[in-house]
Amino acid sequence: MSSTAEQFKRYQESPASHLRYEQAQRNLVELHDLKSPLRVLDAAGGNGLNTEFMLQRGHTVTLLDNDPEMLKQAKERIGPMGLLARCTLVDGTVEGVADQVPHNHFDLVICHHAIEYTKEAPAVLRAFGKVLRSGGELSLVTLNPVSEVIRAIVFKHDPELARSRVTDLRYDARWFGNAIMYTFEDVVRWGEEAGLKLRDYRAIRVLADLLGERLTSANEESALKLELELAGREPYRRFGRYFQFCMRKS
Repeated sequence: MSSTAEQFKRYQESPASHLRYEQAQRNLVELHDLKSPLRVLDAAGGNGLNTEFMLQRGHTVTLLDNDPEMLKQAKERIGPMGLLARCTLVDGTVEGVADQVPHNHFDLVICHHAIEYTKEAPAVLRAFGKVLRSGGELSLVTLNPVSEVIRAIVFKHDPELARSRVTDLRYDARWFGNAIMYTFEDVVRWGEEAGLKLRDYRAIRVLADLLGERLTSANEESALKLELELAGREPYRRFGRYFQFCMRKS
């Protein structure tokens, strides 16, 4: 059986993954000031796609992940580009981040698709508040439970399943095991309790996922154009597959 890292690397070649990363990275540019060199923590950064994105823009990045194979792939990705001098690889978890990296240090923490795998989301946000400098920002991407209700109708044609998904926040996340979806309101509240105030947010994959298998390489570019139109607009951004929050440490 292939390792989780190998399976995920193959997924990253799919049109759905291309949209996911392209949108998240464009949102980073829109939501955060990336013009000056930043000290960045890529928390649960996997095999380093976002780390590479930030390094290529002149930032210094600490990539933290608890899968040695993911970190190995990240090193193999970044090494040939000559960027390792500005990258530190740390074997660690988001739950333990405050014990693994310096406090009051980072200008930007990126945590994409990770808090749904922990039952300690409020504590993780508090930890991010500790490692961010005053005025530093958090880019947080997590599943949107609203999208699960919609998907139950579109793909399963099942009103009862859709009704159950309104309150059932469990999620089977394929290679990474069982996850928990958190509501928009809970994430914002936990951020505020950690001293992280919501500045803005975007959606990722509002309608593209509803294409199912009809989302292909051939229509990927047009799907991206549509998604970029919808990502910051009401009411569409409330229905995205993922939320991308921009929070600032007060």
